[in-house]
This record gives sequence, C-alpha cells and structure tokens, in this order.
Amino acid sequence: MNLDVSNWQFFKLGKLFQIRKGKRLTAEDQTVGTTPYIGAIDSNNGVSNYIGQAAIHDGNTISLSYNGSVGEAFYQPTPFWATDDVNVLYFKKQNSIAFSQYIAFFMCTVLRCEQYRFCYGRKWTLESMKTTDIKLPILKNNDGTPVIDSKRQYSAEGFVPDWQWMEDYIKSLHHKSISTKVTSISDADLKTTEWKEFLLKNLFKCGMGNGIDAVVTTNDNPQYNYVSRDSNGNGVVGFVDAIEGEEPFPAGAMSLALGGSFLGSCFIQKKPFYTAQNVAVLQEKIPMSTHVKLFVAALIRNECKIKYQAFGRELNAHFRKDFSIRLPVKRDNNGNIVIDPKQEFSPNGYIPDWDYMDQYMKSLPFSDRI
Repeated sequence: MNLDVSNWQFFKLGKLFQIRKGKRLTAEDQTVGTTPYIGAIDSNNGVSNYIGQAAIHDGNTISLSYNGSVGEAFYQPTPFWATDDVNVLYFKKQNSIAFSQYIAFFMCTVLRCEQYRFCYGRKWTLESMKTTDIKLPILKNNDGTPVIDSKRQYSAEGFVPDWQWMEDYIKSLHHKSISTKVTSISDADLKTTEWKEFLLKNLFKCGMGNGIDAVVTTNDNPQYNYVSRDSNGNGVVGFVDAIEGEEPFPAGAMSLALGGSFLGSCFIQKKPFYTAQNVAVLQEKIPMSTHVKLFVAALIRNECKIKYQAFGRELNAHFRKDFSIRLPVKRDNNGNIVIDPKQEFSPNGYIPDWDYMDQYMKSLPFSDRI
C-alpha cells in the first residue's frame, strides 16, 4: 500500500480520543502483583513494573507520556495503572470502526512523530494534547473526493479519518528475521590494555549544532531531518522544512547529545540535518568509513556512561576540550607503535589504527546489513 501523506488532513487529538490522566503511586505505596504499571519511559512498552493494586485504566487503549520521555506512545492490550506522568487515550465511540491493535500501532507511530515539539521543559500537557493537530489519511468517496461529515465530529472541515485504511496498512506490513552472512567474529580479543588515549577534538571537527527549538520548525515541505537528544531512531525526532539562515549539516556527520537523559547518545546521520538545543556535531578531519565511525560512537557512549552525568557533569564544557577515548594504535610489521612526527592526532604522535577498527566492525555479525 502506498503511504502518500500529501493528501492526509489534520485532526485534533481530543476530537478522536478521550484523554484521561494517570494517577501518582509512590514506590512506597506499591505492592508486588500482576497489574502493569505504566511509567514515562521509552522502552518495555512503557511497563515500569508490575503492582498489586487494581488497574485504573482499560486495556485496548494507548498510553502517552507527557513528562519524562515525552511523546512515547504504546498500545496497552490489558488493563493497567498509569502514573501521573502518563495520559491515556480512549477511542471515542462515535468513530466508525472498532478500535484494534493495528489502528493503535499506526497511531502510536504518528504520535511519536510529535516528540520533537516537546521536551522536559515543554511538557505535553493534557490541554495541549487535546488540541494537538495530527495528520491522518481521510475517508474518500468512490470518485476520490473526501467524505464530508455534516456533523463535523472529527474536524472543523468535516473530514473523516480512514481508520480501515490505517488498519489495513499495518496488516500489509511484513517482516522476517534479519539475516547475516558474517557467522563469526574474526578477532574477539580487542587487547584494550594496549590502546592509547586520544582527545576527541584531535580526531574530529567538534562544534555545536544549530540549536534550533522545535517550536520554530515547520513541516509543510520537509527537507531535512531534525536531530535531538534522543536514544532512539538515530536521534532523529522529526522531518522539517528548510530554515532561513540555518545551514544543515551534511550526511555522514555524527550527532552527540551533550546533556539530558540521553547524554552521550552518538549517531551517524544518514541525511542532511538540523539539530535541537544541546546537541554537538562531529565532522571527520580525514575520510572515515561508516564502520570506523560506529566503532568510535560506541566508545563515546561508553565513556559518557562512566565519567559524565545528566544534569550534573554534562558534556558541554568537555567535548571540545578534554573529552578523550582510548583507541587501538597503528603499528609496524614488527609490532612497534608507529609515531607521527606531525602529531596530527596525539601530542605523543600516536596514530589511530583506522584499518583495524574498520575490519573489526566488519567482522561482527550483521555488519553486512549496515
């Protein structure tokens, strides 16, 4: 089925769903049980743990975080308890089709596309959630013209969401297990004790991103990815229009979250992009393969977990100054370290072994799918 969004129309979320708040339940008040406790998290279908209290929300609904991991949406198949950082979407009865998991999956994807508009400081409150415009496919007559609802139940223009199309689209999607031709790791021993320290600023051109607030972006004619401090989707949280006076960063550059809950999230960007606040951009000084960048990105994330802290010791003051990672170094045929007299990458003259990094990443299962 063709996913052509150009003919979709806007609907206010509150016109389609009844939106109800969750309820605060402290850890001290919780008991162990079987009721899913939905928190404002971005994984495990939103389930933080299981409690002994009775459910306060019905199943066959959508949980939507307005605080914490703002905009995370999950289909909840069974009754549950939602924390007060989560709102719950109940399908309104006037809709022309029974709500199903397939419609919910479609809606969750659409809702997550709104994440870039909100953050820890700009929460997706209940009132703003009700008035949020989301774009959906519409019901059409046999001649291709839009069906117009005289009661205007769904939109001021009378458009009607095509729920059946959404369900059929999700059902049409197929998947199979990802396969790889790389069946073994050729060199599992990384010998990290022999690696040397390198400052990030000596490996990359390190600079701040655009620092564009989500509220000033539009998506009428989107051309560029919008990268924020996120650990999912390669950090891409939206697809936005060109912004006058702002130069997008090129494909192949790496984004680095400098703070927040996902501090240290580092991704190679496949397409030209803008960035949100508190995101740095690393651009190669010498040509690097995708596999080398992935190797380095993994080390950056690991270093951040150990030495840096969200809302405490963040990266802003360090990534262009004293942030360092350990890397394998180039050696000659006798195993001796090659020294660069120009000291391009290190004041000690060490040279990163780019070939080793590239080959190591290629030796990992599923590397052939990159």
